[in-house]
Amino acid sequence: MSISTDALRSFHLRVLFPHILSLSKTDPRRLNAPPRITRSKPIDSELYTYIALLVRDFIHPWYRVVTNDQDFVAELVRILIVVIRELETRFCEQVDWTELIMISAPNLLSIHYQDYRQAKMRLHMSHAGNAVSLEALFHGTQPHFALRSEEQEIEYLRALTDAILQTVLDPADYNSDCVRHLVRELVANLVLGNIVELLADPYVIHMIICKLLESYDPLVDELEATGQFTSPEDLMLVDEAPDVTDGPEQKQERLASALQEAQATDMSNEQQLSTSSPPPPPLQSTTLEKEAESLPSHMQRLQEKRRQQGDDLVDAGRDELDGAKAHERRHFSFIYITLQVMLAPIQTMWLYLTAILTSSQERYQQVAQHTKRTRHVRLLEPWMHFLRIAFLVDDRPVLQWTWSMVGMFLWPLVRVLGGGLLVDKFLEQTIMHFLGEDQLVYYLQLGRNLLWPDGQFIRKGEPVTAHEKERMRIRAERLLTVCFPGIMGKVVFEAANLDELQSHIHDAIEPLQNKYINKHLMFLLVDLVASKAIPSLVDDQCK
Repeated sequence: MSISTDALRSFHLRVLFPHILSLSKTDPRRLNAPPRITRSKPIDSELYTYIALLVRDFIHPWYRVVTNDQDFVAELVRILIVVIRELETRFCEQVDWTELIMISAPNLLSIHYQDYRQAKMRLHMSHAGNAVSLEALFHGTQPHFALRSEEQEIEYLRALTDAILQTVLDPADYNSDCVRHLVRELVANLVLGNIVELLADPYVIHMIICKLLESYDPLVDELEATGQFTSPEDLMLVDEAPDVTDGPEQKQERLASALQEAQATDMSNEQQLSTSSPPPPPLQSTTLEKEAESLPSHMQRLQEKRRQQGDDLVDAGRDELDGAKAHERRHFSFIYITLQVMLAPIQTMWLYLTAILTSSQERYQQVAQHTKRTRHVRLLEPWMHFLRIAFLVDDRPVLQWTWSMVGMFLWPLVRVLGGGLLVDKFLEQTIMHFLGEDQLVYYLQLGRNLLWPDGQFIRKGEPVTAHEKERMRIRAERLLTVCFPGIMGKVVFEAANLDELQSHIHDAIEPLQNKYINKHLMFLLVDLVASKAIPSLVDDQCK
């Protein structure tokens, strides 16, 4: 869902271009403001919202204390626009998104799943070495410089951002230490750092799944009400119950130890201590909180001080963000994309004949580009390999045999008869749909709602309880379960009911349930996208 481009325009002008508001309403400079960033006006609106929120929450709190001059903010906005424009050009012209999404990403996920499950198997084995945790074993398999410590994580993001700025900025702008360091900190800490931190959190992953599949909520509620799904409370009680596989000797030992502990407890002394002695005061709590105060917390404290002083820009954007009208994004249509794929050969033949009749070399090049958007073929196979690993096909003999027969006999025959080319075109059309304008606006809005819920930068409030995390996990798994075709679930997994199918879904997404291990995956994805957009990063590293 994307928002109206006009609803937030006043917010952008108030925070980023206040001098334009003093111009006449008929002045062309005001009518054409703010300047375009990309080729899409709705995307520009979302990007300006990000920039305005960053300036409002992380520049104004300290800069407006010093001066009200807008030259520095204007220069910062100009540099951010230059960076975004350069990245847009590289993303649109240099990155092969079909290859990135259909080949590189599933290969990376396959390695991630294999390493996670191998580390889990080795966790309690004698050859695990000195590693005492799953995270340590996984890090030994996939060592990444950024995850050696929190300090190195920040330094890695700074180094990566600095290398990107060196490529996309003009030398004059890059050589300005003040501007370069400020932009680097904004991008590294507030953008990349928060994105990695959020998307690595299993709770956020489950929340995104629930958001994307919210149309299936009524179906899940109905299945839970009719008893086809076990009640979430009962399921959590089962998960938290003690291991019932213990023998009678283990049960007696556990009962005896509990009785001895109860007998050894002096209730009178404990009660006297609890009633007579006051609770110890927190040790240097104020000092420790100030020392450990993060940049967002410090900025929020300054914002609150400015709010008490009556600065009207502190709460700028709240009304605009709340009142922005939303319109429905264009949903994925299987029939629409299928018709596009089926009619593509007819369109290609028509354009080819037109190019021949008009002797237009330029038109012929367009036809050639249309018929071959990427040099890669067999786009489905990397994802099928990942699904084979994710759903543990090799652990199910019947399913493994069926999978092998399809891969050796049926799928090659389909490709020989031309079905493989149609599948590749269908996948390309699907990627084009999910990278379309309205979809990108939806992704940007989803990220903004994660970072700035209710128009305020995300705060470290009350931590999410284990009960809430478990409920969110169960909800996400059930939404994925109802998305899975029922007949395929019975045939592939031999699931007799929805709870068994949910158990298989749980096994499939289990490697994404550890935040530290997810950070490995997130940093590898960031490295992958950066290397595709800016190949010089890899070339410089190889020299």
